[in-house]
Amino acid sequence: MIFDEWFKTDIGEVYVQMFDVALAAWHGEPGGLCIFSETCGLALAMEHNGDLYSCDHYVEPDFLLGNITETPLSELVGSDKQRAFGEAKRDTLPQFCLDCDVRFACHGGCPRNRFRSAPDGEEGLNYLCPSHKAFFSHVDEPMRAMSSLLHEGRAPSEAPSVLAKLS
Repeated sequence: MIFDEWFKTDIGEVYVQMFDVALAAWHGEPGGLCIFSETCGLALAMEHNGDLYSCDHYVEPDFLLGNITETPLSELVGSDKQRAFGEAKRDTLPQFCLDCDVRFACHGGCPRNRFRSAPDGEEGLNYLCPSHKAFFSHVDEPMRAMSSLLHEGRAPSEAPSVLAKLS
């Protein structure tokens, strides 16, 4: 796995967004990718005519918040419709996700990709779930080590040698 090679040789030298997002989750910080945030609503999309949509993945009539030439941007972004859109990501997770060990890192992924059924038949599972779960489970021990080092004021790049000593 690419992560394993990065972990052995490239921490602190090569920055990979997915790995940075994972470390943020293990460290208790929000990630830098909306797909792994607990709620949505900060990646709005604006068309050339001023139409503002809830998300760049949802530039569709149902998700039109309004037009900035008619309504102030702050009002559209702070609207009940946008708030409900963002909270729906968290509030519509299937039980399978709610019970998942890596939910704190994944948060069900992007709602746009939630068109599969969970093993119990409940709708709303992200089609990337098996891959996200495999990745986040695989990186658990290294991420715990790097987060622990950060809490101690040390560099995450020390993690490979720290883990090697424990083996």
